[in-house]
Amino acid sequence: MRKSSQVVQFVLSTFLLLFTASAVYGRQTRPAQQRIHAAKMAYMADRLQLTPEQSAAFVPVYKNYESDFRAIRAPFVKKYKLDEVEEGTGNMTVRQYVEDDLDYQQQVLELKRSYNDRFLKVITSRQLADMYIAEREFKQILVKRLKNMKQKQQNN
Repeated sequence: MRKSSQVVQFVLSTFLLLFTASAVYGRQTRPAQQRIHAAKMAYMADRLQLTPEQSAAFVPVYKNYESDFRAIRAPFVKKYKLDEVEEGTGNMTVRQYVEDDLDYQQQVLELKRSYNDRFLKVITSRQLADMYIAEREFKQILVKRLKNMKQKQQNN
């Protein structure tokens, strides 16, 4: 493993540990979210092997992309909590959830399509494909760390 990759992994691990600890104890704050974002950007820059020039151009576009993504996701998450969606309970039926989920996924797809050209002005096609993979990987790392923290907490 490259030395810079080891440094990024260390920084990522530190940020993830801080995040999961604050999330486990229910005190996730804005600074915690900023640390997670910084760790994510470091992970992605390393994973995509961005040059300094690419990184400087990529980060603002990606931040806008994330902001637009959150704007799409927030109303859906607010409307539906998966554990509250049950067949026949009030206005929130499973059928309605499925339809709204499809609409949400369509909006996400349209967002990704609209950002493709913006991203391709600063990164290569291969890096763009890897970006979506890196997002999933980073999310999986976060989830895994959170599960490990919860397990350790339960065992103590």
